[in-house]
Amino acid sequence: MKTFLANLFDVLNREYRYAVLRNFKGLPDDNPSRDIDILLSRGELSRLRGVLPQLMAQDHCRILYTNEDNQFFTVVIIDDDHEAFQLDFQRNFAWMGIDLLDEERVLDQRVFNGRIYHLPPSLTFLPKYLYSRILGAEYPSKYADVRLSAIAEDGEKINAYLNRMSGGRGGLEYWDATGKWTLRCHAFAAALKCDFSRAMRRMGEFLWRYFLDLFRRRGLMVSFSGPDGCGKTTVIELLRQRLAVNTPVLFHFRPSLLPNLGEVAHKARIIDEVDRDFNQPHRGNRTGLVSSLIRLAYYAFDYSFGYLIAVMPLRQRKHIIFFDRYFTDVIVDGERSRIYLKPGFLAFWRFFLPRCEYNFLFRVDSETILKRKTELTKEDIDVIYSRLELLSSKDRRYHWIDNNGTPESAVNQILDILTKKQGFVR
Repeated sequence: MKTFLANLFDVLNREYRYAVLRNFKGLPDDNPSRDIDILLSRGELSRLRGVLPQLMAQDHCRILYTNEDNQFFTVVIIDDDHEAFQLDFQRNFAWMGIDLLDEERVLDQRVFNGRIYHLPPSLTFLPKYLYSRILGAEYPSKYADVRLSAIAEDGEKINAYLNRMSGGRGGLEYWDATGKWTLRCHAFAAALKCDFSRAMRRMGEFLWRYFLDLFRRRGLMVSFSGPDGCGKTTVIELLRQRLAVNTPVLFHFRPSLLPNLGEVAHKARIIDEVDRDFNQPHRGNRTGLVSSLIRLAYYAFDYSFGYLIAVMPLRQRKHIIFFDRYFTDVIVDGERSRIYLKPGFLAFWRFFLPRCEYNFLFRVDSETILKRKTELTKEDIDVIYSRLELLSSKDRRYHWIDNNGTPESAVNQILDILTKKQGFVR
């Protein structure tokens, strides 16, 4: 990764007008945070996107995934050691289309330290501070030294800018004490006063992109499936650690917008007791057709509306989503959910539910599983695997992972599949 960063900044220094926003000390040789925020104008970013694939290829780096919104273009990269690194290219300093800072004026004040271009103390501090206060949050304590340094060196400039943004009501002390809605009104008024046509255009662009994003599945949504005892939990946690640069959000089985069906029935006084022995997931008695259809409809509702309410907002904020099992488990192991319907019928239902871009199926020798779990018989395990085989043969979104080796080996298999499928930056 060091070679790639050295080559990237060599190209940036020679051909682009850019600035690293924060944590620039040690770059390009050392970056302990494992992510870099770089300011580039819209046109410069479009040009760089055409160069990135070649730079990565020559240093044996691959794209895990990309994400884009009105403000950022994010690239998560995997190197030869399967370590992840994130680049956030920022186009502007806007909140909901309202400019908090003019990116071109910010770039005019960049500083070169002999290795890279970065921002002076005031502009290292102000972007993060403005966003924090507009959102009603305190400036992060981990950047306390940045704030102190900025005030010591450029305190007068910082107060002057904040005073102008607040319409002459006050500087840093005023912004520290004022609520987010008042500050948002100040920012909106300041943007209109500075350049009315630009403010209206940018807010229009934001609203249009926001509308389009409602119909886009940004980021990654990944599921992991296999018989109980296949070791997927260990692999999932190891993979989340490997992707700590943007730690995936983990859901178990479904979004759980709706509670456990047994709890609902208990509250409705349909049943007297709820079986909460979750260590024995296959303990339930066989259910009839009507009961199975009710359960399927209940889960389908949770997958659909739970996605809209709990999952989609996370994806819009560039999070990676992991599901331990997901709807695949209903298809191949309906007995676990007490849904006794034909697997082919259940598999057809996946087309009507939010789908994961990648579904990883864990294969482990039956003997190994039986040593870990005594709940399933070898015949049960074989049935689950046969259903997974049928599913994977008809859908390219399903990928087998051999987990007979070490968890690290399984993680590397998953990362290799993800990077091969993602392709280059377009």
